[in-house]
Amino acid sequence: PDGTVDSGTIATGTIVNADINASAAIAGTKLANTGKVLQVVQGTTSTEVINATTTLADTGLTATITPTSTTSKILVIVNHTGNRITNGDLSNSITLILVRGATSVSTFAKYAGFTATTLNLYIASLSTTYLDSPATTTATTYKTQFANGAAASAVHVQSNSANTSTITLMEIGV
Repeated sequence: PDGTVDSGTIATGTIVNADINASAAIAGTKLANTGKVLQVVQGTTSTEVINATTTLADTGLTATITPTSTTSKILVIVNHTGNRITNGDLSNSITLILVRGATSVSTFAKYAGFTATTLNLYIASLSTTYLDSPATTTATTYKTQFANGAAASAVHVQSNSANTSTITLMEIGV
């Protein structure tokens, strides 16, 4: 032995993070997929959906991603366009939530457009960015749901089917 340590003399898994000096110059190419965008999936819809209840209903906006690792994060970017509150009730407003599978993970609009008037109100865009940790490698579906703040007049998403809403899913390696 000449005192040289190479990959042939180190058993796999014997060096842990604590063994590596913080000032070690490790090439980025030697680090697996940490911090990289591994895949991108996008879903769109322009189909108008109307809800006149306080019960959450699907907006039609959905996308599915299959993470490559249980440690991956999913960056979800939602842009809901063509939101409308019809006149008729002082309490009308839009609630929008982000759902993973059957679990609500974020409420990104609550009482949006509330004015305490009976205006017919258009809201050009309601958006969110959410970083999720699904801890799975199985197909995972994200969607949005919406409701009216009052069970009275209607609220719309993708109003008149003239607006396209988008959901973008990015898998980030960790």
